[in-house]
Amino acid sequence: MKKNFTILCFMSFALIMAQEDVTVDASADWIGFANVFDLPEDGGAFVFGSDWGVPDIRTDIDVEANTLTLFPNFNTYADNPGDDFWINPDTGEGNKTFEGNTLIETTELVGSVVTFTGTVQSFTLSADYEVFAFIRVFNEDFSFNKQEDVVLTSEGDFEIIFDDVDEDNDAVVQYGFTVVGPNANPADEASLGNVVVTSDTFSNTDFEAGQFTVYPNPTNAGWNISAGSQVIERVELFNVAGKFVRTIQPKDENVLINSDDLSAGVYLAKISTANAVKTIKLIKN
Repeated sequence: MKKNFTILCFMSFALIMAQEDVTVDASADWIGFANVFDLPEDGGAFVFGSDWGVPDIRTDIDVEANTLTLFPNFNTYADNPGDDFWINPDTGEGNKTFEGNTLIETTELVGSVVTFTGTVQSFTLSADYEVFAFIRVFNEDFSFNKQEDVVLTSEGDFEIIFDDVDEDNDAVVQYGFTVVGPNANPADEASLGNVVVTSDTFSNTDFEAGQFTVYPNPTNAGWNISAGSQVIERVELFNVAGKFVRTIQPKDENVLINSDDLSAGVYLAKISTANAVKTIKLIKN
C-alpha cells in the first residue's frame, strides 16, 4: 500500500511539472516573423519568409496597459512607393498577401503540455483579414512543426491547448498571433481596423506553485483535485467544444469529480478559489 501511494505521488508531481500555462504579457520579448505570398488571384504561391520587426509587422505593444494591438501590414506599402512587387500599379492596392506573426519563442516550454489563454479586448478588423492565436512546436532545425490555433473573430476569451508532446524531437515552442491579408495602404488604417488582445480574464492571480494537483489524468473513473491549503469554492466542467456539463461546489481543499457518466474525451474544468481561477484539461479514457 505504501509503495502504491509513493507511485501515485510521483505521478501527480510529474503531471504538475508537465503542464504550463501562458497568457499575453506585453512586457515579454515579442519577436516578429513574416511570410509573404502572391495574392490568391495570382496563384497564392509562397514567395519568402524572414524575421521582421514587430512595429513593422504591424503590432503595437503597450506594456502599461498590457495589450497588443494587431493591425494589417502597412510598412511594405509605405516604404516602397512605386515598387510593383508590393503595390499593384493599376489599382494602387497592396500586391502581396502578408502573414505577420508576433510571437514569443522559447525552449523552456519544451516537453510540457502548454495552455495559451487570453482575451480579445476589441475587434474591429476588416473582413479582408484573418487573425488567429497559435501554439507551434518545432524540431531542432525548424524543418517540421506542429500547430494548434484558434481563429479570433470577436471580443472574448480564447484558449489553446497543445498536448502533442514528443520529448525526443520537440526543440522550440512558439506562441502568439498571426494577421493574414493583403499588405495595405497606411491611408486606409482607420477603415481596416485592428484587434486588441490582453491577458485572459481568469488567471491574473493563480494557485501558488506546488499547491495544485490533479490525478489520475487520464482517468477511467474520476479526478482528484487539490488546491493545497486553499478552499475550492466551485468547479465548472465543460466539454472540449465549450458546452457546459455540470457545476460542483465542494467548499473544501479537495474535490473528486466523478466521470462514470461521462463519455471518453477531453474536458475543461474551471476551478475557482476565493482569490484565483484556473482552467485545466481533464481526459477521460
